[in-house]
Amino acid sequence: MLELLKDRVYIRYWLAVVVSFLGDAMTRITLVYLVARLTHSPMMIALVVMMQLLPSGVLAAFIGPLADRVPKRVLLVGSDIARILVVLAMIPARNSVWALIALTLAEGVGKAFFETARIAAVPKVVGDPKRIPVAIALFQSTYQTVNLCGPAVAGLLIAVGSIPVVFVLDAATFAISALLLGSIAVLREMPSSGQVQESYWASLRSGVRGVLAVPSLRVLLTLAIPATIVFGLFTTNINAQFVDVFKLSGFEFGMAQAMLAGGAAIGALSGPALIKRFGSSSGLLLASMGLFGLAMAELAPTQWLWEQTGWGAVLQWCLLTGLFSGLFQVPIANTLLTDMPEELRGRGVGLLNAITVNFTIVGVLIGGAAADLFGIAGSIIVPGLVLAAFSAVAVLFLRSSQRSAEEAAVPSRSR
Repeated sequence: MLELLKDRVYIRYWLAVVVSFLGDAMTRITLVYLVARLTHSPMMIALVVMMQLLPSGVLAAFIGPLADRVPKRVLLVGSDIARILVVLAMIPARNSVWALIALTLAEGVGKAFFETARIAAVPKVVGDPKRIPVAIALFQSTYQTVNLCGPAVAGLLIAVGSIPVVFVLDAATFAISALLLGSIAVLREMPSSGQVQESYWASLRSGVRGVLAVPSLRVLLTLAIPATIVFGLFTTNINAQFVDVFKLSGFEFGMAQAMLAGGAAIGALSGPALIKRFGSSSGLLLASMGLFGLAMAELAPTQWLWEQTGWGAVLQWCLLTGLFSGLFQVPIANTLLTDMPEELRGRGVGLLNAITVNFTIVGVLIGGAAADLFGIAGSIIVPGLVLAAFSAVAVLFLRSSQRSAEEAAVPSRSR
């Protein structure tokens, strides 16, 4: 990890992503606050959150071919510049709910382009494929840390009545990101001429076929569906559990969120060593999915401990669930970037982003119905048990498939 942080190309790329993440986090919490203050409507707040997620779900698969046809710098710097203009436009629009929602959608479109190109560019930036798991772990842990710090900075500025300053700072983070990314020579490289000559729609079709032709990627995309549905459901109902069931104070709520983020960062950073130990990203993915499900189910004894000992039990549970939620995302990204052919990388990233975001939205939508059916705690415990059971069955199925393949290969060798 230290070797990667000493790489001048990587450190510029990492810093650009950090400040871009910070801008996203600050914008997100500021928009939620403004719409909540203007409307006092949970429905409108949910609409803002959906507008932030929707572009990645709808557009990511269609952005993928572009990431394989133009230099990554074009998409990265272009999306940063576009978001500068969008965020600055939020200043005069800050008292208009529908204008803010429209601008939120536009900012989400810029993020969809940025994220697809950012992930697809990782192998180019790190150079050595063996360093990809470490790079992924650093990005995931950074993302969790920024998700904690960004809203805190925005909340502090909002508290002193400086909402326009928040938007100006957001625009500045995107400007810094654009300057850093524009200075990285490897991001200026053109893709192969064959990709450029192929028509856009032919490129999109061949990309989907190419991704699904790789067995490990088929497994990855299949396993990502239940994992992201449950994760979306968890993130929807966890705050209701904190506020309505555990009755946490403002300080306790903040500490619980910090433990979730801290656990996720630890999980992400432990990913590279565990990938080496398992020798298989799919094995680590299934193990971490199962453990995440069991951690969610641990909410049942945690509620009893909370009644007996206080909110310290809640912090322990937050650390554990955060740990495994951060861990299972590392093998997903590692498999995608190491097993994906370079000429398909943008389309593969776009397809995975589309699947994960859309099924996260499905989980968010299911969350409310699950809370009505099982109660707030039950809506976390029951899906956790289902995910753990699914992971156990998937492990047995994959082992059986591997044994069958090995047995089928023995006669062919003897011949």
